[in-house]
Amino acid sequence: MSVKLAIMTMKGGQAKTALAVNLADRISKAQRDVLLVDSDVQANVTTVFQRDHVCNLANVILGRVKEFEFIKINDHFSFLPSGGKDLVEASRYISNSRFRETILSNLLEPLENSFIIFDCAPSWNEINENILMYADYVIIPVVTDYLGFSGCDQAMSYIEELKEESRGRCNVEILGIAVTRFNNRTNISKTVVNGLKERWPDLMFQNVVDESVSIQEAPAYHKSIFDYKGGKTKGALMYDALCKEILMRVAEKRKET
Repeated sequence: MSVKLAIMTMKGGQAKTALAVNLADRISKAQRDVLLVDSDVQANVTTVFQRDHVCNLANVILGRVKEFEFIKINDHFSFLPSGGKDLVEASRYISNSRFRETILSNLLEPLENSFIIFDCAPSWNEINENILMYADYVIIPVVTDYLGFSGCDQAMSYIEELKEESRGRCNVEILGIAVTRFNNRTNISKTVVNGLKERWPDLMFQNVVDESVSIQEAPAYHKSIFDYKGGKTKGALMYDALCKEILMRVAEKRKET
């Protein structure tokens, strides 16, 4: 059975695409089949890899493709482009459907990848609702500034509200909060991390990603941090530690169930 992860926040600029891409690639390097789904109208995953396809999330939802054709990054890593602005039409289609909460679950049911990861849009929309109805876990990325903390708080409220309104139909769990950009030289970074730990102590991942030039440069070369400069950068070491912690927490959750 697939492990379905949503990388979600209600604030842009939280390095969520970097987390989604690097986590997916790290899983693939452990010889596990992973599918990364770009579900953001900004199509940042698609931009990173500079590859697109008529088989994208928008066209899957709109019924314009008959079979899945994923773009292969390596033997164990595939991704599904978003379709960009066509996701707006796809969102309208979902909102007018009788099965508006479960369209995505039904469409993706045949998938057998070990991990399915969604790079979600930083907004409240029907596609994100569908992803939360389908996913097992959510990871919330946070950049350590005031707006990052606020975005985390909004995402928590959004998910909790959806779960209450679904009356037991939405079983997604918050897997954790990942600090994706931390600056040890600023007081605001330290204050935000302390605030996150105080408010959600059990959800914080201990491994923090510091600001790093390599992490910013890797997407410009259309690579994950593990492929950029052969993976021999400080950014790769930090992301390796965070990804391992995420996978360990997934394993613990699966063991509990």
